[in-house]
Amino acid sequence: MIEYFILFVLGLAVGSFLSVVVYRETSDDSEDTVSKFSAWLPAWVTGRSRCDNCHKQLAWHDNIPLLSYLALLGRCRYCNKKITVRYPLVELFTALEFVWLYWLIQQFAFFQQLEGTYSLIVLGFWLFIFSLSFALAVVDFQKGILPDSLILTGIVVAVLRLAATGRWEFLLTGLALFAFFLFLYLVTQGKGIGFGDVKLAFFIGVVLGWWQWVLVAMFIAFLTGAIAGVILIVLGKKTLKSALPFGPFLLGGMLIAKIAGEYLWQLYISRL
Repeated sequence: MIEYFILFVLGLAVGSFLSVVVYRETSDDSEDTVSKFSAWLPAWVTGRSRCDNCHKQLAWHDNIPLLSYLALLGRCRYCNKKITVRYPLVELFTALEFVWLYWLIQQFAFFQQLEGTYSLIVLGFWLFIFSLSFALAVVDFQKGILPDSLILTGIVVAVLRLAATGRWEFLLTGLALFAFFLFLYLVTQGKGIGFGDVKLAFFIGVVLGWWQWVLVAMFIAFLTGAIAGVILIVLGKKTLKSALPFGPFLLGGMLIAKIAGEYLWQLYISRL
């Protein structure tokens, strides 16, 4: 059980970092989004954490994941303003995600079928992919953008995985999915999907690799996106002309396809 505890603590730390990534990618505060010394780096690479309200730099003991929020009763030590509950929720969600993924690997070997012998590197790769996907989904949901810095980071790590495993054919899957989304982008003149979705498609193709899983991921993404759109229109939250971030549905489809893609594909084939 010690490994679950270690992963939970690690997940809290990663979740704290993801909160910073999401905030700095969605904030309009120039002090947070631009590095004075390394303007060419993503905003989340450099800089110290500060209060969202008074912008006071936080001490290390105010940055302990989950515990600091509870110890401070959800308020800033300096200005006494409420700290958004999003931070501890993201930390807790990421910690539970880390434990859940490890449990999946141990119990069902979903991630071992095509990756080879289980290893810490394999676990680390998928923890990274799921964490990055979560950050991308939250940013796209909040701001309707898919930051190049996050997508490029994901692509670099995914390609390094191909170099380690020798599955360079996964690049072809990524390029094929990229071309398909580029076609949709050009046909709809950017109104159906954004160019960020086109770049995200390449990332998804490289991560999943197998075309059967890609088809499952795309089916889930388009289906859930359509259902969500209809629900929002019925509730009066959106209109037929309103934009709906598609990134969260694409990423959700990718993760579901990774976990249960083979099962869903075989289920579909058996019904033909």
